[in-house]
Amino acid sequence: MSVEYHYPDKQELLSAIRHEFQFLVAELGFVEPRQRPEQYPNPYSVLYRKAPVELIVEGINYGGGVDIEFRIREEGDEEPKDRFSIYWLTQMRRPDLLDPAFPNKRGQLLQLPKLVHTLRLVAVDLLGGDLSVLPDIRNAIRKAQIEGEQHSAMTEFLRAEARSQEAFRAQDYASVVSTLGPFRDFLNPSSRKRLEIAQHRLAL
Repeated sequence: MSVEYHYPDKQELLSAIRHEFQFLVAELGFVEPRQRPEQYPNPYSVLYRKAPVELIVEGINYGGGVDIEFRIREEGDEEPKDRFSIYWLTQMRRPDLLDPAFPNKRGQLLQLPKLVHTLRLVAVDLLGGDLSVLPDIRNAIRKAQIEGEQHSAMTEFLRAEARSQEAFRAQDYASVVSTLGPFRDFLNPSSRKRLEIAQHRLAL
């Protein structure tokens, strides 16, 4: 099946965003500020604000996608207290909406109506100024960060494990110790034994 892509230019994308998200202004009282608070705004984006909630609908991935970033900013704040993608709300409340679709026509303009549909389903409370979901979002983001850090650390350990095996075979016990030492919490019985033997050999 052939896939047809359409990459809108900046004006076409911004016009489509304003058309699809007009309900924020007409129904919910959001406004599009004349001046953006961020120093270097994404030029392929539109900001909507109803204090303390800001929504930035933006083109991402070099014209391949669109996203909504929420920012919680009280009047006078230079930096938002919270900022997060609509992805986190969707993952918590309607993960089924994250399932990929594979139409034969793709592009940012086709993604916008789905994004509006998702926003209406998962963010009713935030759009109305109810911020009670923020602790859950912070926890979800922090959990993902911890899992990412653990995954990264495990990947580094597996690389160190391979290097330590090579060093052990070469009887380079100092390298075994220096390679495995930072990963004591990840050691399996084999690598722990290798480290102990290397330390013993160095102590002789």
